[in-house]
Amino acid sequence: MKQIRENIKSILKLQIMNHRKYLNFSTAVFLLIGSFSWAQFIEVNAELDLRRISEGDRQLFTTLAEDIENYFLNTQFSATTNDLEITVDIRLVLESVSRGGSQTTVNAQAIFSNKMDQYFYAKGVQFPYSKGRRMFYTTVFEPLASFLDYYAFMFIATEMDTWKYMGGASFFNRAIEISDFGKDSDWSTGWDDRWKKSRKVKSNQYLRSMRFNYFKAWDALYAEEVDMTIVNTAVNTFYEEMLTLDKKLGSNKETLHFLRAYHESVAELMAMLDHRDALELLLIYDHDNKEVYESYLKN
Repeated sequence: MKQIRENIKSILKLQIMNHRKYLNFSTAVFLLIGSFSWAQFIEVNAELDLRRISEGDRQLFTTLAEDIENYFLNTQFSATTNDLEITVDIRLVLESVSRGGSQTTVNAQAIFSNKMDQYFYAKGVQFPYSKGRRMFYTTVFEPLASFLDYYAFMFIATEMDTWKYMGGASFFNRAIEISDFGKDSDWSTGWDDRWKKSRKVKSNQYLRSMRFNYFKAWDALYAEEVDMTIVNTAVNTFYEEMLTLDKKLGSNKETLHFLRAYHESVAELMAMLDHRDALELLLIYDHDNKEVYESYLKN
């Protein structure tokens, strides 16, 4: 078991180093790629599902996936967060294409994921579209670009929460603001759900605090001079927030997504500090990964 834990620590160290971007690396990237260094997204994989679209209409979307990728990669969503290097997978399921006058309307569903703890399902996606249509970032509501902006801000907000306590608040507010515009627009389909989602995620301060303190603990453990006071405080706060979350919210989808991605390292962290109460709570709350928590409780 000791060797297993040592191996896990090595893996975790790489994960934390990958998650935390160091200044010298960011500087090197700036020198290498210049203007692209200010983008918040470093890798975007967009995929279109056209199975419900007729052969004749499919030719409309030959560049859409690439356009979406380029939009995320080349847009500066914030001038103050330049080194996040977020990775996103996007699956856009096109359901129908309708025409009225000179306008073509697309109805779709979408899934956005960072391949870790962030997963968003969007239904009721509707936007006007024409072949080769370019997207530009603007504060004015534009159905497709604003839809992408909404999820960009949701990813940025969650990432910023790991750097600073409640650090993503302003970005959650941007997503909520876009939703407000969407609800009041001529393309309001789906925007009420997105408005509720962004408010729900922002208001879950227990999970947001858990996420911040999880990374804070690991950052402190891998600092050149380890301060165990910081580590213990962060871990205890994580536990207290999860205890409160369980009592007030019960089974929470976003929290389970977080634990699905990080359950092994969360369990390792609690075991390192002999925090059995936390492991027992995790075992009950995150039932899908109970075997992992049980393995640490036995040792």
